[in-house]
Amino acid sequence: MNTVEPTRTGAVATTQRKTALVRALFSDLCEVVAHPNTAKGPINCPIAFGLAYTGTFYDGNRELGTFTYGASGCQNVRVNAAGQSKYSMVTGSAASAAPHLETDMAAVLGLPKSAVFTPTQQINPGGPNKPAKNLR
Repeated sequence: MNTVEPTRTGAVATTQRKTALVRALFSDLCEVVAHPNTAKGPINCPIAFGLAYTGTFYDGNRELGTFTYGASGCQNVRVNAAGQSKYSMVTGSAASAAPHLETDMAAVLGLPKSAVFTPTQQINPGGPNKPAKNLR
């Protein structure tokens, strides 16, 4: 799998060949889009710094799919595979379906989780009158 994080100073570009790490991330991304966010009403998000990761999954030389993971603000995932494109914000049922997404992304990149994500990833699905839910 090749991953690139082009929107941040000191961008990371890597090829990950450890099958277990790649499969775990692929599974996480698929779980997110298979359980899309169905929030009713507005969602308050932390500030988005434009932090996004893109990658391509391969089986040998055959491309299996691509992804984009918006990792700041309201986290979101887009997976393109088998001629289809699926998208979801990483909240509610989508976040619950892939609880190891951040950890697995950091492992694929070979970086500590603290270097891969902004420090305050909190979503407040209920607005200002309800406490925020920490996604970590």
